[in-house]
Amino acid sequence: MQENAAFEDSSGMSREKIEQARDALMQLRTLYISVNSQQDSPEMGVSPFIRRDDGLYIFTSHLSQHVRDLMAQGAATCMLCADEAKSQNIWARNRLKFAVDAVEIARDDAKFGGLCDDFSAAHGPTMDLIRNFGDFHMFQLVPRDGVLVLGFAKAFTVTGSDFTIVAHISKA
Repeated sequence: MQENAAFEDSSGMSREKIEQARDALMQLRTLYISVNSQQDSPEMGVSPFIRRDDGLYIFTSHLSQHVRDLMAQGAATCMLCADEAKSQNIWARNRLKFAVDAVEIARDDAKFGGLCDDFSAAHGPTMDLIRNFGDFHMFQLVPRDGVLVLGFAKAFTVTGSDFTIVAHISKA
């Protein structure tokens, strides 16, 4: 792990700018999720999410293969990616890719109702419609570690639910 000044010097970015870019990605409304299937090929999906101190939450249907695989494996890789229309360079879009442990939140869990209400507040009335659909499941995604990419030669390792900047990736 590099000292703050070391990764700021090597990347040419201040900690403040790095954190602002990371936080802008956290304002996105959907995330991409990839789970290895039983055939060891990736299954992908996209889902609205909400963020809490203990991780991110998704509410999604097991009619999608990636959700069934998530239920079976309890782990995935997720990505938040800046809108290409708002990116200065399509080759260097800001993005945050991270590994997660997935924990299903049962419908009878005390926090389930509050999470559903939070989804409604964040994403609108569709949640009120799908909230009681039996094929939908609530998952807590607990980030372990990942990579924040902010341009050419501006990649950083991150860790934990708060995506703490750990180091500048300056060598392969």
